[in-house]
Amino acid sequence: MNKNNKILQMQENDIDISAAFRVLMKYKISIILITLVFVVVASINAYFKPDIYASSTMIEIGIEKANSPNDIIAQATEGSTLTTDTEIGIIKSRYLANYALRKVDFSHRYYVKRHMKEYELYKDSPFDVNLTKGRGISFLVYPIDDKMYRLEVKLGEENYDKIHNYGQEVKTDKFQFVLNRKNTKKMDANVYRFVVLRHQSSVSYVVGGTSTSQQNKHSALLKITYRDVVPQRAKEYADALAASYIEQSIYRKTREASKTLNFVDNQLLEINNNLKYSAVQLENFKVKTNAISLETKADGIVSRISDYETELSSLKIKEKLLGILYTKIKTGKNLETLSVTGFGKDDKEISALTELVKELQNSVLKVKLLRSDYTEEYPEVKKLRKQIKQLKKVIITTVKNMRKNISDKRMLVTKSMKSQQKNLKKLPEDEREYGRLQRKFVINEKIYSYLLEQRSATAIAKASTVSKNRVLDKALPGSLISPNRKRTILMGLILGLIAGIGFAFLRAFLDDRIKNEDDIIRGTDAGVLAALPAMKDTYKRGGTLYVFKSPKSVITEAYRNIRTNLKFLSPKDQSQVIVVTSTIAGEGKTTICANLAGIISMTDKRVIVVSLDMRKPTLHDEFNLTNNQGISSVLSNDMLLPDVIKHTRYENLDVITSGPIPPNPSELIQSDRMIDVLDKLKSVYDVVILDTPPIGVVTDARVLISISDVTLYVIRAEYAKKSFLRSVNEIYHSEDVKSFGIIFNAVEIRNNNYGYGYGYGYGYGYGYDSDYYLEKIK
Repeated sequence: MNKNNKILQMQENDIDISAAFRVLMKYKISIILITLVFVVVASINAYFKPDIYASSTMIEIGIEKANSPNDIIAQATEGSTLTTDTEIGIIKSRYLANYALRKVDFSHRYYVKRHMKEYELYKDSPFDVNLTKGRGISFLVYPIDDKMYRLEVKLGEENYDKIHNYGQEVKTDKFQFVLNRKNTKKMDANVYRFVVLRHQSSVSYVVGGTSTSQQNKHSALLKITYRDVVPQRAKEYADALAASYIEQSIYRKTREASKTLNFVDNQLLEINNNLKYSAVQLENFKVKTNAISLETKADGIVSRISDYETELSSLKIKEKLLGILYTKIKTGKNLETLSVTGFGKDDKEISALTELVKELQNSVLKVKLLRSDYTEEYPEVKKLRKQIKQLKKVIITTVKNMRKNISDKRMLVTKSMKSQQKNLKKLPEDEREYGRLQRKFVINEKIYSYLLEQRSATAIAKASTVSKNRVLDKALPGSLISPNRKRTILMGLILGLIAGIGFAFLRAFLDDRIKNEDDIIRGTDAGVLAALPAMKDTYKRGGTLYVFKSPKSVITEAYRNIRTNLKFLSPKDQSQVIVVTSTIAGEGKTTICANLAGIISMTDKRVIVVSLDMRKPTLHDEFNLTNNQGISSVLSNDMLLPDVIKHTRYENLDVITSGPIPPNPSELIQSDRMIDVLDKLKSVYDVVILDTPPIGVVTDARVLISISDVTLYVIRAEYAKKSFLRSVNEIYHSEDVKSFGIIFNAVEIRNNNYGYGYGYGYGYGYGYDSDYYLEKIK
């Protein structure tokens, strides 16, 4: 491969940056317009998008550790052990939002419209509403004066529009309310709007604006952030949510202790009455019998029986508590309020039961949190339901075993107590009666002391219960976080540029027009003889030919380049017949014929241009000649050839116009008379240039190509289609075509690397030798 082929191959492999730049310059107007549209849309969106403010509060959470089941106070106050993720779930739950909304009013919304944009007023509203019926309906208020207003309500097809006084009840089938005027607030707008939301809508609104984040993985600090369109309300709700969280954590801790206290108080009341009755009976017996002391043996028997009866009462209480726990587990209601308290110091069974109950409570709480956002079909909910079912089975089995153990122990204690009672019966009657009364009194006294101990522990725990959670930083008035209007407009600008550039390249990709020489080289095997720059709009037909008008211009140099290359195409020293054609009209072949004839005539060669485009003739306009007679007259045998040859004002340059439009131009061109005319012209002129019809429209030019010496095919840049190159290639490979070259017309100089190379052979601007191109030109 020679040097020029290597250079061409390198250029084909490189990214054509200049081509991309040409595309951008060509469609710069559309790119600018699309970018402006995006910027305008982004600006409108940034203006009308409501301001969002964020307010944050910081809390510290205390994750409780499991306590020993032998600790009475811990048993009375111990709830479920929660994790940080659970606490975050509680804060974001609808359950806690319900409590927080009691502190902040989110249902009453007041709006005002200024500069085509609606703003929420919150506490700055000039009026307030006491609505009884009509939640969710939007009301428009048009102030008339300080006493009256006009109310407008759109209810589907029905519209309500009436004037009312402030403080007057407005009542219809759809709504009922009283609108009160705030004298401290000035009404400076033409229209206001208010709506009272349903409670669940308010809950959904605040839950959607709440976010909770952990400072880091191992931190006990949680940041509660609330986003709202009103900065003051964002602050108030963030504080209210934190306060509600603290209050609910305390409530959860004290709820079990309160239930235990109620149970113990009821037992104390009953035992206290029994103790008083036993004391009175014992005292009366002593007075009646003058008993001062009993025998040591009787005292021992009574003491043992009292211990057995005390233990038996304690076992009955435990059995009753286990029965309550068993019933709650079986029914499945209020599982989160279960408490394994009141058993005192006990064995490992109580510890295991306590852990199982805690695990069950955790699972139940997690299900409640998930069910606020998901259905029963959610995988995590189904997994927890299965876990709860298994835990309930294990707890029920454990409680049954514990109840059986207590029942067995109670039977042994009862048997031992009956044995001591038999021994007591062997004593004298007075001693037996005294022992019975003494035993009953001691039993009641011990039970009463036991219950007092339990109540004291529970009461102390309840009174001393404080939340391990605390608020570290209270919320400040919300700060603006969105929209970032500058960024929105900038994104609009960037997206507009991307869309505009993308659209430009899409148009360029879908554009089937031939834009540069590379398109020609890729589409046909024929070589480009020369490229002609686009003529300025100032050039007019009928005036001086361009090559004579601007002899030193780049365009004229390009025509000289064609003249030089024609010598290589037909080097013989005899007359040349040159056919100039194109695929369709408008590609500039007639103008090229005229100026090419002019540039050749400058070399003292006699040149004649024949207009054979008899359907749409324009050659006579190039030379400002009449077209009353011409080649059609000769071919029709109406006139002789010398009579139609017209001399121009340019030396050595003659013209034969097309003449009157014949009914059969194709037959005339294909006749033997046409060949005779060409032979006569060749005998007189050095160069005969034929301006033929477009070859893509009619076949006239195809016949003339076969009898010509040189065929010049004109392709206009940004006008001819790439599909035209198939016809060019077909003609180029025809056997009857002697010499063939393409003239690339109307090329924009600023978009190509032509430079001054036009005066020295096509392609010099690219650094190629003209021989490289002539190898491809017939």
